[in-house]
Amino acid sequence: MAAVIRRRLRLPASPIETSLEGRAFVFSGFAVATLAIVLYGQDYVVPVLGVVAAAIGHVVSYRERGQRRGFWRQVLLAALIFGALFYVIADSSLALFGGVLPQANFAILLVAITSFDLKTRRNCYSSLWISLAILYLAAVYAWDYAFVVLAALWVLCLAGFWLASHVRRLNPELRAPAKPISVMVVASLVAGVVLFVVVPQPSGVPISPLVVSLPNFTSFRGDMESAALPLVQVTGGSAGATSSIDLHFRGRLGDAPVMYVRTGAPAYWRGLVFDTYRNGAWTASNHSYRDLPPYVPPRLLAPAPPDNLGTFVQTFRVLRPLPGVINAAYPVQSLYAPVAGLREDAYGAFHTPDQLRPGQTYSVVSYLSNYTPEILRADANTDDVPSLDISYLDAAGLSQAARSLAAGLVRTNTFDTVMSVTTYLQHNYRYTLDLPPVPSGRDPVDWFLFDVKTGYCEQFATAETLMLRSLGIPARLATGYATGDYDPVLNQAVVRERDAHAWVEVWFPGHGWVAVDPTPGVSPLAATKFPSHWAAGGVARLLPHLTIGAPAAALGSLGAIAALPAAIAVAVVVALLYAWLRRRGWSRLPRKQPGESELLRLYERLQRRMTRRRAPPETPLEYQHAMESEVLVDVTRAVNEGVYAGRWPDPKRVRDLAERIS
Repeated sequence: MAAVIRRRLRLPASPIETSLEGRAFVFSGFAVATLAIVLYGQDYVVPVLGVVAAAIGHVVSYRERGQRRGFWRQVLLAALIFGALFYVIADSSLALFGGVLPQANFAILLVAITSFDLKTRRNCYSSLWISLAILYLAAVYAWDYAFVVLAALWVLCLAGFWLASHVRRLNPELRAPAKPISVMVVASLVAGVVLFVVVPQPSGVPISPLVVSLPNFTSFRGDMESAALPLVQVTGGSAGATSSIDLHFRGRLGDAPVMYVRTGAPAYWRGLVFDTYRNGAWTASNHSYRDLPPYVPPRLLAPAPPDNLGTFVQTFRVLRPLPGVINAAYPVQSLYAPVAGLREDAYGAFHTPDQLRPGQTYSVVSYLSNYTPEILRADANTDDVPSLDISYLDAAGLSQAARSLAAGLVRTNTFDTVMSVTTYLQHNYRYTLDLPPVPSGRDPVDWFLFDVKTGYCEQFATAETLMLRSLGIPARLATGYATGDYDPVLNQAVVRERDAHAWVEVWFPGHGWVAVDPTPGVSPLAATKFPSHWAAGGVARLLPHLTIGAPAAALGSLGAIAALPAAIAVAVVVALLYAWLRRRGWSRLPRKQPGESELLRLYERLQRRMTRRRAPPETPLEYQHAMESEVLVDVTRAVNEGVYAGRWPDPKRVRDLAERIS
């Protein structure tokens, strides 16, 4: 019984892979996956070394494919694999080697090491599957449609290996017109370059050279100050530095990308919160904080909010120098940033020890809150303020005229009152950034409400925050970025300087702080929702959303409509190439006759039914005589007639033979 179990569990012997072409496809698949890591992950050292080592390993393993595996070589390779495992553990936890893509680099090293021992076909397939895992990790960094080309190339390598390894076993002579194939490859490359030039690309690039996302081990020094806020633009074009929001002026922000966000749900990327308004400026009054590790698990954060619809992942890649604030969708379930440590302030915002540099990435998992009018309207309308800071009801900066305006907007419950104030501001005031400075001696809120009736997001949010406070509703000012240019096909957002935004957070006792936006043209209830995807979006959602240490990279999205000209151009090029190849004689290549494929598949199936398969040096007639099967005699005769006389059976005869087998 034990022998039967061992025989059942034992894998069948895999043949030695003798196809040089097949091994070339295996190496090409690995090179394509590694190229994806280089292009999208911006990691260079390990991928280059891995490709060079794998090339040498393939040459060695092919030359020694017929030799037995040496004991000491196996020991050496095992030691190298354990060394690579130590690398990924040390780099993931301690960043001893820079912390750059440890998972992908481990897979690259694994392929490079095992390339010195690729003898059987099963070994080659294993190498291909590991390269697929590398491509999978690179998909985290793929922010444009060009990644589809790399994925298609890898699939071609897999198909090429399968074809080469199986065709090699039949030992035919493979020929193809070299000149047309060369022209087709060159034309494809030229077409790709032309399309890249003529198709609109994302405007704006990082203002400094691309930087690999290395962990930053700078520690906090002393107490945490109010972080910088990127709502104004200062000299040099970088996002501005101020520990407060002054409504007396606002600089003009440009269109340069600030960060890319891979997410399945567009949201407001919340950064800092302010609670004290004096003399036209907002500041944060509570400077307390708590220290947290770089990875903040759910157990260290607040419990899940009621009525939430689950969680979703965001991966951020910074493109311009930004203040040391983690912008993310709130409420947060968990997060990871490549820094020495994090600090959470009294308002739930997360801070890094130093500013965020171009190339840095971080990941956040957030709850998808189910904020609907019905749910919030049913929330308890109580004065649960003792648990909150009294500053959330401080409306000292609001004039009596503004208080009277707010009093006229009161409704029967908290939610309806909040929506009444919000919609009033949206419908009766105009949004613009073309405003002169606030006149000297004038309060910015009064000037906005009663004089110009035009303003930017900080003025709308400030007016609503103070008006709600005057009605006894706790509120505060939240800042960060609006969604940005969201692409529902690639599930990504391009966030630009002009997306810097401010909105209101209102306290609902049963749900906590709820985002409300009085800016015209947006939804008053700024709840995060999954967008409605069209069919192509399902392909992009197959790409991974991993919360690893360095996710995200890019060039941004061209949008679904922008892909149409490229698709049409490619179709035209393919049609012209096909017509040219037909004219050059490509169509005169031998074609399969009716019944040929069906008969060969039937012959393979019949061999599997026998006690053994036909050996490579054995002719079909020798195999037939050895097996002594009546149906095998008829199938072998049909195969020989087709191969040597060109008389392949019609599909009906093949079906008759198949019925005799079954």
